Amino acid sequence: MNARRRHAGRILAAALLLCAASTAWPAPAGRGGKAAPKPKVMRVALIADLPQWPAAEANAAALLDSFAERKLDLVIHAGGIKGDTESCSDTILASRQQLLAQSPLPLLYVPGETDWAECRLPVNGKFDSVERLNRLRELFFSEDATLGQRPRPVVRQSDQALFRTFRENVRLTLGDILIVGLNVPGDNNHYRNEGGRNSEFEDRREANRQWLARAFSLARQRGMNGIVVVAHADPHFANGWEKKGRPTLLDGFMRHRTRDGYLEFKRQLRDLSARFPGQVLLVHAGESGFGIDKPLRDSAGKVLQNFTRVSLPINTAAQWTELVITPNAAAPFSASLRDAPATP
Repeated sequence: MNARRRHAGRILAAALLLCAASTAWPAPAGRGGKAAPKPKVMRVALIADLPQWPAAEANAAALLDSFAERKLDLVIHAGGIKGDTESCSDTILASRQQLLAQSPLPLLYVPGETDWAECRLPVNGKFDSVERLNRLRELFFSEDATLGQRPRPVVRQSDQALFRTFRENVRLTLGDILIVGLNVPGDNNHYRNEGGRNSEFEDRREANRQWLARAFSLARQRGMNGIVVVAHADPHFANGWEKKGRPTLLDGFMRHRTRDGYLEFKRQLRDLSARFPGQVLLVHAGESGFGIDKPLRDSAGKVLQNFTRVSLPINTAAQWTELVITPNAAAPFSASLRDAPATP
């Protein structure tokens, strides 16, 4: 990407995310009439689909080190820790776990389709996808904390008895912002067209539904200013999903239509965001690179102004996305594309 396109991307970020007034609310007075100190502005690095292949590991490690040098507060990895034709073997997964665990900053990771859902393909080793997901859970989500050398505590959905296996679904609080991680992979959300009950998809869909609803409920109860939802997949907001009815078996069989594996996720995001008084940010890997938009409309067709989507550049250690969170602000989120330091 040349300098002109990078500059245009930054202008786009400012235009879309800062269109609302972004001045923080006045700080309440402290004792003796003195103004209370302003809450700390937090800076978060957003990355996805990195590293791809062992040759990219060194550059990925250097990028993680550069975030610490910038004194950022958190790294969010939106999934994709291996190439789409790279083996899903224990050796590869363990190597990537060690890389992320060496992050100088706390690192929140959610899985993507190349990490487990596509492992069934011959080019990836023809593994059982659910077995690989369980292996990811053992390697990456064994602790109630982020990865990294300075881990931060997190809450996992596995704390609920009904969803004991879903350790990858997670939440973390940053000031007055709630960050929510969900296992929503590409490959049509791992919806399978084979006959019979699609048990993995259906069980995970219900877990995600309850975890997301719980997050919005908590944020409202606590008077939080915003929610960041992190998932790997682009849910394809522009595929006409608003006009589709409730999915049935006929969609995948007699009518030979592709079942939208993200339909319920998009509907829930729309409904929850419409009722939430703060701002909502969806972060996912970008099939077309970096972008910012407002893709959700309410039932009357009006754009939901409190919902913003940020898609991330993928498979590159040369660029990353910076999310700046301003506590107590009317527009708490600002995202922009950044260039990484040149590697030798």
